[in-house]
Amino acid sequence: MNSTPNAVRLFIAVPLPQPVKDALEQHMEKLKTAFAFQKWVHPGDLHITLQFLGETPPQKAEQVQAELARVASAHPPMGLSIQGVGSFGKPAAPSILWMGIHGELPLLASLQADVEAAMEPLGFAKEARAFRPHLTVARRYNGTEAFDKAALATAPAFPSTPWTAEHVVLYQSHLNRKPMYEACKTYPLGGTAAGELERR
Repeated sequence: MNSTPNAVRLFIAVPLPQPVKDALEQHMEKLKTAFAFQKWVHPGDLHITLQFLGETPPQKAEQVQAELARVASAHPPMGLSIQGVGSFGKPAAPSILWMGIHGELPLLASLQADVEAAMEPLGFAKEARAFRPHLTVARRYNGTEAFDKAALATAPAFPSTPWTAEHVVLYQSHLNRKPMYEACKTYPLGGTAAGELERR
């Protein structure tokens, strides 16, 4: 979408609870010794992306918020966990290092599909690729030798920290600060506490 005055960069995601972020922060220190990537994600920015919206004018952002409240209320909380490491991009020089999401994935996929379906009439195109839930933990491989994809199978294992995902969040991106992402509104999934949590 074209840049518009007062537009903000938005995306929709499932947040991680703080104990999981804390555990990931420690685990990412181990991954840093195993994989040479240029930029590691701030632990406060870790999330499961459902849809990237990009530059969004204020009036359309209000429509997004209304649709998210409706979609979230129609979906139940779900049990999730983190397991495994993978990469996206060129095999010899991947652009993304990620950790896999496990658990009640059919529920997560249904939520993501309904989010995209709700956003499409507002002018936000669906992702062409199939939904692959993951946590992006690092970007831009910068090792001196070609990336060893086989090393992913022997990467340090993340301790099991299952949790129940109970919310969807509308985030705003701030490109020049850390953490980069600000929670604008939090929407409870059906069956959790009613009402929206305002910007915090």
